[in-house]
Amino acid sequence: MNVYDSELLRNMLEESGFMSVNSLEDADIVIVNTCAVRQKPEERGIRYAKEAKRRGKKVIIMGCVAQKRKEKLLDVADAVVGTREFHRIVDILKEWKFGVLYTDFGSLTSYFLWRRKNVSFSEFVTIQIGCDNFCSYCIVPYTRGREVSRPVDDIISELTYLESRGVKEVTLLGQNVNSFFYDGIDFADFLKVIDKKVEIPRIYFTTSHPRDISLKVIRTVKNSKHIMPWFHLPLQAGSTKVLMDMGRGYTKEEYIEIAGKIREIIPEATITTDIMVGFPTETEADFEETLDVVKKVKFDHAYMFIYSPRYPSKSAIVYKNNIPEEVKGRRLRCLIEEVNIYIKERRELMLGKEYEILIEGPSKKSRDYSKGKTQGNLTCIVPGIFEPGTFLRVKIKEIIGLTPVGEPLQVISYPISF
Repeated sequence: MNVYDSELLRNMLEESGFMSVNSLEDADIVIVNTCAVRQKPEERGIRYAKEAKRRGKKVIIMGCVAQKRKEKLLDVADAVVGTREFHRIVDILKEWKFGVLYTDFGSLTSYFLWRRKNVSFSEFVTIQIGCDNFCSYCIVPYTRGREVSRPVDDIISELTYLESRGVKEVTLLGQNVNSFFYDGIDFADFLKVIDKKVEIPRIYFTTSHPRDISLKVIRTVKNSKHIMPWFHLPLQAGSTKVLMDMGRGYTKEEYIEIAGKIREIIPEATITTDIMVGFPTETEADFEETLDVVKKVKFDHAYMFIYSPRYPSKSAIVYKNNIPEEVKGRRLRCLIEEVNIYIKERRELMLGKEYEILIEGPSKKSRDYSKGKTQGNLTCIVPGIFEPGTFLRVKIKEIIGLTPVGEPLQVISYPISF
């Protein structure tokens, strides 16, 4: 979402006569788009703003930390602009008006209609802003506001524009896409409309709340031409007791059931997740429940992290964060090890099979290889240099670490249907 917001703002500023530069030294103005979901990224954003200020730059802090800290940041920045007000930055710079604070939850759609001129083969499109879930550990409802879905016609207009610019892949963004609802159209019906009206080869969506994902959505993905079979389904914890303390609204058994339904209805689907360790009420027995879910579901990828208190969320106020740091660290290391066992197992199922990948660019570890993503959003590398945005049929020959290595078979100009 921050990447999407940043690109929209970049386009607004460039159309208004400003020029983006590639280094802090070359900049007159530094805009720091911040994230408050955990403590470390929050601190990193503020640290960068302070450094820019120290070097004599005009500094604007935008995003979730701006929304959270508000006027407290005016000592660090020349302007502070919240998550739904960043279009105001254009006027701030045009008028050279600093020392201002804009953190109201203003209008939703006014800035979405800006057309990005410099698009990539892969783009993001926000379909929904804010969140109504108020999970006890999460700051998003306080920094992004209450949940609002964008008009369907506006989203289709943006997607068809990206299609006309040659975009090959789009990821639809929302804090909880499954609760998307506009003018009588729910998320599954919305996906059907997109699949019918938009010819972008690959369309993904994230994030899916396990409580709200329906069989209707899963079957819609199964029967779609362009909606890809990737489900990012944050687990957060495997203990039903901890899930209740988190306010997640589902049990361990319900999560395992919905993951099983995805694999039953779409055998080729990939399931990725977020898992947290060290929530204040998590015991060793609760942590073992998380490992049990990992064993039963066998995720294709997972983002794993230690709980970080986020004020003013409920858990930061109600629970004492008294689990020792060494215990949290041990649990995280154990979790990573366990998750990787099953990722490896899932990757080995790919051996000898053919996949279509979309090339993203050169591999980071070897310039003689290219990196791409399967339709299930899994990274694969192949020998040779291919242009980003190229569709390539490959056969998986080996697994190095957790990464499949494919043999290039054929460059193709359209996605292969399942």
